[in-house]
Amino acid sequence: MALGDAFNRRKKLGADLQTWVNRLHQSGTETRSYRTRSIEADGAFEPEPGSEKVRSRHYTVEECRERIRAIITEDQELALRISLTNQQARAEVEDLDGATRELSIPELLVLKTDIIPKLEMAARAVPTRADGVNVFEEGTAFVRHRSIHKVERKKETMSDKGMKVEEIEVIGYDVKETTDYGIHQRESWNEVDRIQDFLQRVKQAINRANKTELVDLP
Repeated sequence: MALGDAFNRRKKLGADLQTWVNRLHQSGTETRSYRTRSIEADGAFEPEPGSEKVRSRHYTVEECRERIRAIITEDQELALRISLTNQQARAEVEDLDGATRELSIPELLVLKTDIIPKLEMAARAVPTRADGVNVFEEGTAFVRHRSIHKVERKKETMSDKGMKVEEIEVIGYDVKETTDYGIHQRESWNEVDRIQDFLQRVKQAINRANKTELVDLP
């Protein structure tokens, strides 16, 4: 049995265990219910026609307990064999620096479930440079851009004919200058893609390692 098959078998055993635990709960009683017109004297506890219902158990308590013991025994043995095999099963994977490393399954799982998600989170958090802005200065690792907002007010005057005239008067400009240290959007996308490609390589390595045959218990 390969390592991956052992994981699937343990999932099946877990479902089987729950099934037999439920059956064990139901194995302790059998019931008969009905309606009767009297509980005393003649005709006491005689069921009315069509009112009787019987619930019988399908397994005895011992049958259920025996099956549960067998499931737990097999599951325990598989868990031990998986643990021992995990220490030996290894697969090669190319890391983010392009170096090929041989890693154990626990090491690969740490990368898959813990480290790579954090790397991607950090990559997505890197600020990206604003697009479509008015750049007035550019350095090696930054650009400066400004936004300009015209500030206006209405001015009312009276014409020679006594008519009210509204004029728009520019009273100034609100200027916001920003020094932008963000990276280019394409650079951000490329880094996220690189990390996701690494995740796929790790998943493939785990699949290869899961083909390792289970070791036998001593």
